[in-house]
Amino acid sequence: MRSLRIVVIVMLLFVAEGCGGRVNYIPPSGAIPQERSTYINASKDQVWKKIIPALSNSFFVINNLDKDSGLINVSYSGDPEKYVDCGYVESYVKNFRGERKYFFPASKAHQIYEVMDTKRGALYRVDRKMNLDGRINIVIEEVGPERCKLSVNVKYVLTRSSTIRSSNGPVDNLSDAISFTSGQKAQFPVGGGRGGTQCQPTGKLEKEILEILTASF
Repeated sequence: MRSLRIVVIVMLLFVAEGCGGRVNYIPPSGAIPQERSTYINASKDQVWKKIIPALSNSFFVINNLDKDSGLINVSYSGDPEKYVDCGYVESYVKNFRGERKYFFPASKAHQIYEVMDTKRGALYRVDRKMNLDGRINIVIEEVGPERCKLSVNVKYVLTRSSTIRSSNGPVDNLSDAISFTSGQKAQFPVGGGRGGTQCQPTGKLEKEILEILTASF
């Protein structure tokens, strides 16, 4: 019996020594694009008549129109990866099942990965989702008889939700959100002993809107 207990202890030590893991977060490194306006050689009436149908035929949803002020509000909801840079998440785990490596954009819409808590010897499975709600203000400003300035400003609202399941069964559901506007950045709350995820615009959302607005001219 004593020899059996020794074998079990040795096996447990072997398994414990064979377990490991680490998580690394790489924040965005690029500069935040600032260009979000352009000029069109046309009157305000001409611009209005062409860009409303163009926006209606796009995947953006028109929420509000005010021709007198030149304000148009549209929205986007969905995958944030193309429009927001949140850096990268890297996770490495090792246990009796072998090694697993994960590396993915932190703005990815959906990712399942594992995290090892080496202090507790616990393995966690994380089901992580990110969603973007973008509210886009377009302003048409007449700066001359046949010349208009088009400006785009986006309010980004990012929601991150995670279902975390430990290897012994308990489940934890987490959800948080941040918001920022074009040319700015924000950071999710700090947690788990690590700094919060930083997010900033890629500039592609503003660029796509401007391309739609100017395509008919």
